[in-house]
Amino acid sequence: MTKRIGVLGAGSWGVTISSMLAEKGDEVVLWEFNAEQAKELASQRSLSFFPEVILPKNIIVTDDLKKTIEKKDFLIFVVPSHTVREVARKISDLNVDLSESIIISATKGIENTTLKRMSEVISDEIRDIGNRIVALSGPSHAEEVCQKIPTTVTVASINSEAAKLCQETLMSQYFRVYTNPDIIGVETGGSLKNIFAIAAGISDGLGLGDNTKAALVTRGLRELIKLGVKMGGQKDTYFGLTGLGDLIVTCFSRHSRNRALGEKIGKGKTLTQAERELIMVAEGVKTTQSAHELAKSYGLELPIIEQVYAVLYENRSPREALQTLMTREAKPEMDLYLNI
Repeated sequence: MTKRIGVLGAGSWGVTISSMLAEKGDEVVLWEFNAEQAKELASQRSLSFFPEVILPKNIIVTDDLKKTIEKKDFLIFVVPSHTVREVARKISDLNVDLSESIIISATKGIENTTLKRMSEVISDEIRDIGNRIVALSGPSHAEEVCQKIPTTVTVASINSEAAKLCQETLMSQYFRVYTNPDIIGVETGGSLKNIFAIAAGISDGLGLGDNTKAALVTRGLRELIKLGVKMGGQKDTYFGLTGLGDLIVTCFSRHSRNRALGEKIGKGKTLTQAERELIMVAEGVKTTQSAHELAKSYGLELPIIEQVYAVLYENRSPREALQTLMTREAKPEMDLYLNI
């Protein structure tokens, strides 16, 4: 059965998801907020910074938000985290009947001002969606998905029927989708891992080795679990695709924006310079700020997160941050896990 789908956000992940669904025969409308860029994408059928995807002809590209959301079975948010609330509010202001729509959040982040997850932000603004909201997350770089390289992700919702429908809609021979009822764990895992990808990139920029990165990933997972569980996630979720799986790919992949940003900083660039050169948004920058505030509110000691925060927001040098981590008080390893 053909699905009617609105995709909100025409970045690399947005065009990849749109193409994947259109190739399955679904009716896809892709929304780009900038009218000039929407017109260019509709004409050129590809992004200048992401030429890997050529949009199928049956995808409608528009800057008309109402046209994108009207009479849709699914609405997929793929906009940067700091714009999710604004877009959701604009949707709410249009007073379009969304009673038959399932909303999928494919954005990874934690809002700085409220410290809320993306599904919570969307629910704040679009109040008539009830529990028909699903989070899509997992190790899924657009650069590989668009090449049909086998990829496995998770869709999470407290609404098992909505999650099942999303699974059926997104699933393909190269894009395998699991369901998970722990939307808190899936969203927090997919968001927090970006902080450790920045740390891994800084390590690369400093010319450090595999030993260092293995330590960052392992100890980073411990911090991710410690904070995620406090936020309400289930510990087992963090050992799955949206925790450990996503952490591995984003810390090691050449496609990872957050790792790339960290590498630039490790090589001496300022945060402003690194973000300007990156072009695309590295969600871990804003997530680091949110995680820093959450750690304070919960009274948690999260050394890697705090040092990444210090490098990004307090002008601490990467070398100084590394030294701080390596010279902390000696502690047993496993006892720390007993307190998670």
